[in-house]
Amino acid sequence: DYLRCKRRLIANSRTLVLGADCDYHDLLMQDAAEAGITVTQFAMHDKAVGLNTPADVVARIDPANKSGFIASVDGSELAPMELGMPGEFNIANAAAAIAIAIAAGVPADDPSIKAMDQVRVPGRMERITAGDDLVVYVDFAHNYLSVKSLVDEMERVYGERDPRITLVSGTTGGKAIDRREGIVKGALGRVESFVFTLDDPNYEDPVDIARQMQAYVTDPKAETQIVMPREAAVEKAIADAHAHADRFNIVLVVGKGDETRNIINGKPVPYEGDSAVVRRVLGK
Repeated sequence: DYLRCKRRLIANSRTLVLGADCDYHDLLMQDAAEAGITVTQFAMHDKAVGLNTPADVVARIDPANKSGFIASVDGSELAPMELGMPGEFNIANAAAAIAIAIAAGVPADDPSIKAMDQVRVPGRMERITAGDDLVVYVDFAHNYLSVKSLVDEMERVYGERDPRITLVSGTTGGKAIDRREGIVKGALGRVESFVFTLDDPNYEDPVDIARQMQAYVTDPKAETQIVMPREAAVEKAIADAHAHADRFNIVLVVGKGDETRNIINGKPVPYEGDSAVVRRVLGK
């Protein structure tokens, strides 16, 4: 179904922007050639994992700045960029956006390309710094893969600083029960402190959900605590980070993103919002 949908889209297109590393790449390129469709390809280059596919637009991590990247268009490098939403997955998306702009006729040196640095999605890899020794990220990560990817990114960017990572998380009640283990599993062995709290518990007791999540923490070196309500959990995580000022601290507040409500007993209950709580506590 996936391939059939892709081929149908190509048949009804005039131009195509295609990931050079996508599934069925050769077949899709053949379809485009037969239909006389112009193709602009993009790719993420990362020699460490063997990604080096030729493309019209490529993006690679800036060796001088792990949270930035350098894009090349037809082999010519653009000025280094640093997204407001860091992460290798967002850099790959930026390469796709540049390719779309190029395919639409935007010159590679147009200011609109560089303006991508300023793009932010509330609650998505939202970075809030507090001096040189503490950074807080607010993100929608809510299952094994998204939490693992988030912690992977922290290690990639900040690993040389031996960060002390704290995870603030809850999970939903009445559905997706496997997330309770998955969220913990995605961080286990790398997060030193878990703060379990409320996140849309619905008709379940959020403390019971938090206790179930706590039981999946099998790392004997990891600290765990349950803190309700969610505002108090964020405040506690940041206070604990300040108490470990001899280390570089990262606090990951995950699950809700920019949501400003919690579903409790079937009803939406207003919530200040993760970013708002973090900024209030940090005086931002």
